[in-house]
Amino acid sequence: MPRWIWGPLALLMVTLGTAPLPAQPAEPLKIGVFDPETIWKITEVGKKYNQDLNEARDRLQGDIDKKQAEIDALRDKLRQQQASLSEDKASQMQKDIQNKTIELNRLQDDATREMKSQLSDVQNRFQQMLVNTLEVFGKEKNFTLILNKGVIDYNSPQIDITQDLIQKFNDMHKAPTAPAASKPQPKKVPEKPKETPKPPGR
Repeated sequence: MPRWIWGPLALLMVTLGTAPLPAQPAEPLKIGVFDPETIWKITEVGKKYNQDLNEARDRLQGDIDKKQAEIDALRDKLRQQQASLSEDKASQMQKDIQNKTIELNRLQDDATREMKSQLSDVQNRFQQMLVNTLEVFGKEKNFTLILNKGVIDYNSPQIDITQDLIQKFNDMHKAPTAPAASKPQPKKVPEKPKETPKPPGR
């Protein structure tokens, strides 16, 4: 091969060896949006927690209503009989009304504290379940970002993954159930002692 060809050939080989590789196309971002309030209302765990909170509220409100009814009954009785009651008797009834009013106020304060405590406990447990669900779901579906619908102004319906998250949440977390009441075992009737068979002919 003529020597004059080596120079251009070597330059060409060096140029090809150092040429930058074409850039790899960046993977498109995969973004999802979910509505936590819908997940709270529709998931089995959320429904159970809502039911528990409503039952606790109704129970506490029932106690408050009962105490209020006692106070109203005493007030009506005092108003109707005040003219015929002695001063001591009327004074005693007024004290009873005051004492029951104090009990009512204390009952209302206790009910408020109990509901706040129960609500906070339930919300914390549900929030932890939701975070776990988002982490597992996001990794399985290769999401780049999953956003809470409450912190954005607009999202396309095509990226709403709420229903998919509800299904995943239900698969991962089962609603707590009350322990089944054990059925009483039927009492065994003592067997009658078997009679000794008599020899034939007697």
